[in-house]
Amino acid sequence: MGLNGLRAQHGLPPLGWSPRLEKAAWAHAKDMLRRGFFSHQGSNGSRVGDRVRKQGYSWCVVSENIAKGQPSLPTVMNSWRQSPGHRKNMLHREVREFALVRAQGNIWVMVLARPGC
Repeated sequence: MGLNGLRAQHGLPPLGWSPRLEKAAWAHAKDMLRRGFFSHQGSNGSRVGDRVRKQGYSWCVVSENIAKGQPSLPTVMNSWRQSPGHRKNMLHREVREFALVRAQGNIWVMVLARPGC
């Protein structure tokens, strides 16, 4: 089940795709791949809000799910659904947009946010 299917089960509106959030997700996934680490903190000390802002996205709510090693989208989504923190991010009532990327080595980054406010 995808993100919007999960949200629908909980009476939440679907999220739209954001190219700017996608760029932020790719930047973090590639950073982790190139430098061989796995963390919400970037190699330069950045956090998800910093990376999103760098892409010109003005946010009032932002969160990030990361995973490594899951070989498919259904597998990573199931892992996140089973994790209370990741599930909370995906079911956050205030987010409106998201992006999800998969880098080499099965490094997954999902960014969820709400612009403006």
